[in-house]
Amino acid sequence: MNRRSYLAVLLASATAGCMGFGGERMSASAAKSLTRGRIVAIGRDLDTTVINPTESETPVQDALDTIADAGGRIYLPPGIVRDRGPVRPHPNTGIYGFGMNVSVLKITQPNTDGIRFDRSQRANRVQLDGFELRGPGSDAASGVAIHFRDNGTDPVSDPADFTIGRLYCWAWNNTVYRVDEGVGPFQCRHDFLRMDDCDAGDAEALIEWRSTYGPANWFGTIVAYPSATQSGTNSDLLYQRGGELSIGDITTGTTTGRLVDTQNGRLHVGRLHYEPVGQRTVPQSLVRIGRNGATRFDDVLVDSEAVQYVYELGEGAGNAVLFGPAGGRGTVRRNVVNVSGQLDADRSSWYFGRVADVDVTGSSGTGSLRVMGTAGQGRG
Repeated sequence: MNRRSYLAVLLASATAGCMGFGGERMSASAAKSLTRGRIVAIGRDLDTTVINPTESETPVQDALDTIADAGGRIYLPPGIVRDRGPVRPHPNTGIYGFGMNVSVLKITQPNTDGIRFDRSQRANRVQLDGFELRGPGSDAASGVAIHFRDNGTDPVSDPADFTIGRLYCWAWNNTVYRVDEGVGPFQCRHDFLRMDDCDAGDAEALIEWRSTYGPANWFGTIVAYPSATQSGTNSDLLYQRGGELSIGDITTGTTTGRLVDTQNGRLHVGRLHYEPVGQRTVPQSLVRIGRNGATRFDDVLVDSEAVQYVYELGEGAGNAVLFGPAGGRGTVRRNVVNVSGQLDADRSSWYFGRVADVDVTGSSGTGSLRVMGTAGQGRG
């Protein structure tokens, strides 16, 4: 155990008998079990179960199952805990670690999801915080790190109030976060999601929202430094086909391709920071906006490499608010905005930049993109 891990466990021991990480009381024996590499599950009535991860192929699932009825939290020890997966949370449960670089949950089985939401009783109010969710490896085929699937009920029981505190996803060769068609998570909060050495080049994107619905979902900071080891191609960041998503900041590097491909949903992004290294191909646009959605981008930085266009408005696009031109040290090869299809005649879009920043390459003619560069009266 390294010094950081030891100090983290020492802190847990010091709080034994006092309020623990989740507001519950952790006994001295439970804290000591963590120092020995055990998983600790604490239920609603403070019932405590200790799981030895070396005695089962599914120790994390075993720990969650002990608190399935009452709800509660499980704590991962410092170090690596291996589970063949998928881990399927129950309602009102949480998985907590000592930090993203301290506690690791490694899914060992290839082609298997990491954390999957597909129970007949939808797992509402689930929390993930303070650990690394590791895939089977950079050379292995994997499932999806966090996967919301149709649970087969009619009507579908949509998950609510899912929370990510600080989660680090590493070595997944697939989508990292996927919401399948027909499932609509709502009121979900993600404070900090980081994805390193994940290769989604053969999937739609690192984050896929395939569902057509799902209200009031928020992401604070998303960080992605993908790999192209498996696919040999750039990984796009976000593919959205519905729902309501709000994102504070997106920071990307290495082999990242297009950052946003959206239609039909509502999307608000505070800042896009694009800083790839070793691009396989240059994206046609950093942001592609399709029909029926409502989108807003407050700021964009192209800080390395190149894109052809920053924004592309495709067939049927409307209700878009675009900040421009992009800042940064990278290269925008053609122009800031490309109107590539006929825009929605009844839903105006707004670009806060110059008329010269806009190319119209498609058959539009609706005049629905309003350029604001000459609006107002200059003062000062």
